[in-house]
Amino acid sequence: MRRYAIITFFLTVCVMTMSAFTVVIDAGHGGRDPGALGLLVQEKDLNLEVAKRTGKLIKDNYPDVKVLFTRTTDVFLTLQERADFVNKNHANLFICIHTNAADNRAVNGAETFTLGLNKIESNLDVAMRENAVMLLEDDYQTTYQGFDPKSVESYIMFEFMQDQYIDQSLQFATLVQEQFTGKLRRFDRGVRQAGFWVLHKSACPSVLIEMGFITHKDEERYLASDKGKSDMANAIYNAFVAYKTTLDKKMANTAQLTVKETSDTTAVKTQQSAGSPVFCVQIFSVKSPLKAGDPSFKGLTDCHCVKDGNFYKYTYGSSTDYLSVVALRKELSAKFKDCFIVAFCGDRQIPVKKALEMIKQ
Repeated sequence: MRRYAIITFFLTVCVMTMSAFTVVIDAGHGGRDPGALGLLVQEKDLNLEVAKRTGKLIKDNYPDVKVLFTRTTDVFLTLQERADFVNKNHANLFICIHTNAADNRAVNGAETFTLGLNKIESNLDVAMRENAVMLLEDDYQTTYQGFDPKSVESYIMFEFMQDQYIDQSLQFATLVQEQFTGKLRRFDRGVRQAGFWVLHKSACPSVLIEMGFITHKDEERYLASDKGKSDMANAIYNAFVAYKTTLDKKMANTAQLTVKETSDTTAVKTQQSAGSPVFCVQIFSVKSPLKAGDPSFKGLTDCHCVKDGNFYKYTYGSSTDYLSVVALRKELSAKFKDCFIVAFCGDRQIPVKKALEMIKQ
């Protein structure tokens, strides 16, 4: 009886841990910052309405998920305040909702961004416009450590970043775009990367959604309508459902409990592989496995593939010497600009910080 009580207790703890999920939804702009201006609506109002509808859908259908909003009224928040809110509440997912704009009023379509440096001019333009809210703050250069949202040179910092949440962010971003371009049949501008300060400072999987162009007459009319707002909220919610379902399955698979019975008691422990941590460079992740010699490898051979949920992660090199892998990443960055260092202990991926701590011990 004691044995089953212990098993039940640990399984209950496991289920509770899986349910303790916090999502923060951020309605871009607000207050004295209207965002992009359309003929029918201001961006800040459209963002807020869709954010609130999305949050309600999650709350109504996932009572165990904690849904928080950076704002629920027309107030001004700095980018740093939004990121601080995410980190203070230990969010598991951060969703920033925005509406796009362009000087060319023929441009339309939906796109979803993750953090990173992509030198495509249109990506940089979006990041500059969204980061420009900094200029409304007094002494913004001190708050943002000298970062200038108008200077191309400031964005070079994102080229050398190692975002440990990039795979999960890309997974959710892809699901959002699939929703927009599937049932809703919105023009697909794709999943992109750019240097958004609010994503950079948020310690969790994060995306910034640009629902469409407020400067495009037909798209603004659609987004400003009740149907458009409802469609956008439902699409983001459906992406959340798919993401959360995959995450829960993954957590359930890694929380395999084994029971070891001794003469005195029954011990329950989580299975994990032992051994010294190994570092390597993740060059990219894709949704379908690649064949040897695929052009995506750019001449590299002996790349290692690890399946993680719906994605296939490809890594190169393997060493217990962290500094040698740092040098390798720098070399590979000429061909794979978004590559970064990852660590494994046995067959489990672990945070690089934890791996370094293990080596010091």
